[in-house]
Amino acid sequence: PHIWVFLPPSNSLVFHLHQHHTIHSAGSASNFVRHLFLEDWSRDPIMLTVTLPDISWLMWLVCLLVMLITTILVYLYYCGLWSSIMVSTSETEYGPLTMAYKTIVGPYKNTGKFFTEIFCLLPDREQLGIYYDDPEEVQASQLRCAVGSVLAKGDAKPVPEEMEKMTRNGFKIVHLPKPSYVVTATFPFSNIMPNFLAVFVAIYNVYPRLRDYTSQRNLCAYPTMEVYTDCGIIFLMPLSRHDEFIVPEFQKEQISMATTGLENYGGSLDAEV
Repeated sequence: PHIWVFLPPSNSLVFHLHQHHTIHSAGSASNFVRHLFLEDWSRDPIMLTVTLPDISWLMWLVCLLVMLITTILVYLYYCGLWSSIMVSTSETEYGPLTMAYKTIVGPYKNTGKFFTEIFCLLPDREQLGIYYDDPEEVQASQLRCAVGSVLAKGDAKPVPEEMEKMTRNGFKIVHLPKPSYVVTATFPFSNIMPNFLAVFVAIYNVYPRLRDYTSQRNLCAYPTMEVYTDCGIIFLMPLSRHDEFIVPEFQKEQISMATTGLENYGGSLDAEV
């Protein structure tokens, strides 16, 4: 068979199936409607009508869908969804630290506005979050953390103007020691402040690995520290000097909790005797 192609002035396109193997065309191609006639020797011709606007919209829809899926996949890759997370025990350069901070009691998801404030005040400084409670064991309303900006680390001295600026905006200053070793992991990505989805992905990718790592090795790693840099989040869990990472506002609560635990333990011993 062969195909005859007619382009008549009536703005239609007709396809006929015949016995030879040549293609002939005639007429005008300014149409918006196509009539397709498929003819078999044993059957009558069948006509299918497809309008060009329909085809155009369908093609645009497919293109937009492909672009949307590609954009989502690229963004998730940019957020580090498929990043390889390595947990290890090592020394760290983060210590001693000078930190300007505010304390928060409540759901950890409420820290976002504080990090935004910190970034607006000191956009060139790394941000630090210290989380004292495990959300799986403590009620959301009682979760404690301190969030702030790293003013200096190691032998560097904080800039007086930056300290004054932070204290003027309600932040307090604390000096944190350098632990001998930490359990650490890094979650890479770029531009931390605009990329809140990356923080969400990091939390649900890294913390299960940190929990498995410490429990399998029976390590006492506390508290959890998150350092937000331009290229990712560095997770640190000190293996020593734990109490020195507790800011003054929470130290009394920590002592009170420890005392309550000892009293309960003593009471249970008396009951057994």
